[in-house]
Formats: sequence, structure tokens, C-alpha cells
Amino acid sequence: MSAIDLDMLVKKVTDYILAHPYERDVWEKAPAITGILRWNDDKAIAVAKAWVDRAVDMQSSRGYLSYDERIELAKGHVEVFSPTAALSSALGYCVLAFHERAAEPRLLEAAHLQAKAMLAAPRTRGGGFWVRDEGPELWIDFIYLMCPFLARLGRLTGDDKLIDEALLQVEVYVHHLVDKDENLARHAWRETPNSFLQSTFWCRGNGWLTCCLVDLLAEIGDHPKAESLRELGRRVFAAIAAHQDRSGFFRNILDDTHSKFEASGTLMFAYSAARAVRMGWLDAKLLDNAERAFRIVAGSVEPDGAVPGVQVPPGGPGVPFATALYGQGFFLQAAAELKERLA
Repeated sequence: MSAIDLDMLVKKVTDYILAHPYERDVWEKAPAITGILRWNDDKAIAVAKAWVDRAVDMQSSRGYLSYDERIELAKGHVEVFSPTAALSSALGYCVLAFHERAAEPRLLEAAHLQAKAMLAAPRTRGGGFWVRDEGPELWIDFIYLMCPFLARLGRLTGDDKLIDEALLQVEVYVHHLVDKDENLARHAWRETPNSFLQSTFWCRGNGWLTCCLVDLLAEIGDHPKAESLRELGRRVFAAIAAHQDRSGFFRNILDDTHSKFEASGTLMFAYSAARAVRMGWLDAKLLDNAERAFRIVAGSVEPDGAVPGVQVPPGGPGVPFATALYGQGFFLQAAAELKERLA
């Protein structure tokens, strides 16, 4: 495999993040902030802290961090999105990360308000939080946006009910969205009428699932339900890995050979598989898959640090490709997990 100047690439990707703040974003920068915190760049960390402070400043009366406005999306399975508190919970995870670095009562208070808002959100009959006000829908993305945040707040405050809620959400979302034969997640389910409004095995959707599992397991430690999550993760990782192209990429729709290669889902696999191996619950053979995934995306990083080939929201087939902060962020997270192997 070709050599990688990892420090140079990390700096370029980080600089691109810092040069493209989008204030009205309520979730896309959360993986970027998490990625920045994996590296010792004081300037970048200071900027990320300013973003978090701004999200707290903008926390609405309903408790949503940053903004809580209706979102217009690229043409896909939905074109408008009126968020519930589940969306902005992604930023809650970052708020708590900075609270752990230097205890700030203001940050902990903001996290509590965000959690309170989410717990008040409408639910499906099985207890899953709706993802948007337009109807009782579950999208696989949202277990990543919600569950590590709830578990982290539960761990920091000793509130086991928050951890139980995070585990309930995984259970409900997995029940409806993970195909029991293929061990892959479908994209989006609607309760009424009972249907999939987007049913493909979407690459980034499965990445959201595996990233949720590794981050959630890091928060809950030896919880009695941890082994069932690890077993789920082993099945899902194996199913995803079976669809990896010889290049190292994964396709936007995992089992569609006519689908384009997609960078963010490829990086999410690299990050989450490498972390699961490091945590000791995934077969170390998958490190080869993770490294190949990272290396092929690393080779596409543009001179200004942009990670191209990332599908924009709402994902699924037919949605445009561009550059997005979550793609940048998962590049940094995957690079951190694979740093020793790439040295």
C-alpha cells in the first residue's frame, strides 16, 4: 500500500472544517467536533469549543441546542424535515465532551435541557422517538444522534434511566430497521402506514449503526446488555464487510453494484471497525478492511482538505454527492483509530 503522510492530511482536513462553519447546522458538525477532539490541535479545539458555546447560546426555549427550524433537504425520500429534539441531541454529545474536559455547569445544564426535550418527543407504539414532526418515522441515522448522548449524560450524572432509554432506542430501531436475514440496516421506516419510506441498505445508514454501537458501548461499560450489542455489532460488521469493493470503498447502496462509491460511509466503517477491534470485541482481521477503507478515501482528499464523494442529506439513492462536515469528521476519527497502524 502507498505511504500516507497522516499528519499532513489530518491538518488539511481539519483546516477545511475550520474554514467552513455553518452556523445554522444542528447536527452535521457534531462528528467534526468529535473528530477534532481526537487530535491535539489547540487552535482547532478552541474553534470547536466556540461552536459548542454558540449552540448553547442558541438553545431554544424548547431545549433544542442551536436551531430548531424546519430544514429543506436535497431531493430524496423527503424534501422537508421539521426536527424533533432527536436531531440536535448530536450536539449534546459534544457539549458533554467539553464538559468532561473542564467542568462547566452551563454545559451540563444545556445537556439536561436537551435530554428533557428529547424525552418529551412523540414516540412510536414501541417507544421509539419520532425523527420528525411530519409523522411516526424511525431513521437509522438517529440512533447515532441520540443514544451515545443519552448514555454519556447518564454515565456522567449517575442516571441509569438515561442509559436504559438509550438502550431502548437501539432495541426499537434495530427491531424495525435491521433485516434479520441480511444483518444490514434499512434506511427509514414509517409506522402508519406500516412501510419503509426508504428501504435500501444505505451505506452511511449502516455506518451510523456501527458508529452508534462502538460509541455507546464505550459509555455503558459492563452493562448487562452490552454483550447483546456486541453480538449485534459482530453480525452487522461482517455483513457490511462482505460488500466492500476490492478498491476499499463501499458503494452508496451496499448491495447495488451500479451505485457510486461513497466516502462518508466508507470512513465510518473504518472508524467503527478499528475502534471495535481496539475495544476487544471484533475480530482483528477486520482491521485490514478498515485500513483499506481509510486509505482509499485518504487518496481522494483534495488540496484544500475537502473529502469528496460524500452524499448529502437525506441520503439513499438519487441524492447528490458533495463535501460535508460529517465526512470530514469521520476522516479525523478514523485517522485517530488507525494512526498506529498507519505509522
